[in-house]
Amino acid sequence: MNTMPERIPADTIFEILRDRICLLEYPPGTVLREATLAAEFGISRTPIRAVLQRLAHDGLIVTRDGVGTIVTDLSWNEIRDIYRMRLKLAELIGQMEPRPFGERHVQAIQALRERAAALLENFDIGEYWRINHDLHFLISGIIGNTALRQMWDQCYFQAARMWYGHAQSDPAGVAISLVAELAEVSRAIAEKDAVALGYVQRNYIAYGLVRLEP
Repeated sequence: MNTMPERIPADTIFEILRDRICLLEYPPGTVLREATLAAEFGISRTPIRAVLQRLAHDGLIVTRDGVGTIVTDLSWNEIRDIYRMRLKLAELIGQMEPRPFGERHVQAIQALRERAAALLENFDIGEYWRINHDLHFLISGIIGNTALRQMWDQCYFQAARMWYGHAQSDPAGVAISLVAELAEVSRAIAEKDAVALGYVQRNYIAYGLVRLEP
């Protein structure tokens, strides 16, 4: 009996395309064509169009007359503005109704620390991305204020492309920094201190901004 292939959910397609943009598989200026993406994922153009609208809302792509839908390129001033916003958002993590920490958070951060330690011996940009990705959503899940969490997520993915471009040019440096960051995050979580967690994030975002300066 023939079976129809399982349809990929729109949310999954959104995450795949977002990750491709963040990892520079789709560098700035890349044209994303609805028909090509629909054929790749085996769906109609309508859900692809909806996914592209979500990416546009997050500032990752833009539609230009005569060109089509392209991956956005950010100026240094725009990058700096995003990082400055992230600095302020991080300070609010522990101040706006943070969710309580539990044993699952302790276990999750320990697993991330073990994975990050392996990068010191064998750096892999994909694994580096996945660890940062998992760390981001671990912290995002602690943010209790819905509006703050949405802004936190959006700014993270807008800035991600710039950081992963830097990571590929300094793998040893970013791996050491990630291991140190996770150690501090682990300490804040163990002490159930959301304010400290927010300031750990703020400090490492500030370090990142300095490293990205032209």
